[in-house]
Formats: sequence, structure tokens, C-alpha cells
Amino acid sequence: MTGLLAPNSGPSQNDLAAWREDARHGEGSPWLKAAQADALARYALKYGEGVHMMEAIAPRFREPPRDVSWEILGDDPEGDNWDDHQNPQQAYRLFQKKLHWAQRDGAVLHYKIWLKKAGH
Repeated sequence: MTGLLAPNSGPSQNDLAAWREDARHGEGSPWLKAAQADALARYALKYGEGVHMMEAIAPRFREPPRDVSWEILGDDPEGDNWDDHQNPQQAYRLFQKKLHWAQRDGAVLHYKIWLKKAGH
């Protein structure tokens, strides 16, 4: 039988637009799974916006030892922070790196992100 399960096509354009709007203001995006957060970050690139801050939480009780390097974006070494470069592509590369580190370490995290336009 075919058609019983819809392929995982990711968030809708309406979801992405709403999340983007939230991520541009005070409380940031809603808590998103890694794939959703990545979809939002890629969507924001279309508008010249980058992830300037990120927080992560573990929705499960059992997680590997904590490593804040993959939990937070915005408190990184000099040169990697948004205020140092204001470059959406560079910010996306760091964001992807942090998602990869968490995945490598077996952490299942949810992400809240904040977006800014290049040069702001």
C-alpha cells in the first residue's frame, strides 16, 4: 500500500514564517527540534538573516554529560559571535557545527533561536 504515510517534508512555509517572526523578537522562536531549527536557520538566510543567539534544552531526563559548547550560541570565542562578524552564512556554519556536536554526542535537544539581519 502506498500513501498511508506522508513523507517527512519538514515544516510548512506558514510555520517557517511564524517561527521567523518570533525569532526576530524578544522571546525568540518556540522550542524546535534540531531539524526544525535547521530549517528555520536556512529559511532565514533567504532574508539575509542569521542565528545570532541560540539556547538548547534536553527534553529527556537521560542525556550524556553536558557540554555547553553545543547548547549555546552567542557566548562563543571572540570572532565567532554575531557582534564580531554579523555574517548570516558564518553564523549558520557555527549553528550547524553545534547541532552536529550534539548529535555526535548522542544528545537529543530542542532549540530556541534568535535571528538578526546582516549588519545589525
